[in-house]
Amino acid sequence: MRIEIKHIEETFKALENIDKERVNQTIKNITQDVYENVRFYAKPHHKTGMMERNIRHKVKKEAGIVGIADSNMLVEWKGKKVNYANFVLFGSKPHLIKAKNKKALRFSYKNLDEFVYRKSVHHPGYRGDDFLKKALQKTLSNLDKLMKG
Repeated sequence: MRIEIKHIEETFKALENIDKERVNQTIKNITQDVYENVRFYAKPHHKTGMMERNIRHKVKKEAGIVGIADSNMLVEWKGKKVNYANFVLFGSKPHLIKAKNKKALRFSYKNLDEFVYRKSVHHPGYRGDDFLKKALQKTLSNLDKLMKG
């Protein structure tokens, strides 16, 4: 991503003259748009619905925040608890998954209506899908419209 800033002095003067209420409304509009785009681009990754329920947004002072909460999404990785959204976004190498707290893992296989149970499975790895970046790019393409409110 490349950001180019031109005529910086003029930009600062223009920002000083913007109505604070309009700035706050613009931040809300942009935050809402990013949130909606994140939910849209994350849809292919909703298997249990947990990630969808954990996509959150809020406006705090003069900042919009959109993120994926950890609630019921933490997995063990290299001795630490990590939000599995990281693996969806950035991918993973092939690895072994073992049942830890239960006797077996349970999962659906090839879209069957039945579940399969295994003590361990060899995960083939995953290329990753940076849906957060896609969402931001979509919002940036609509920035002029969002700023007009």
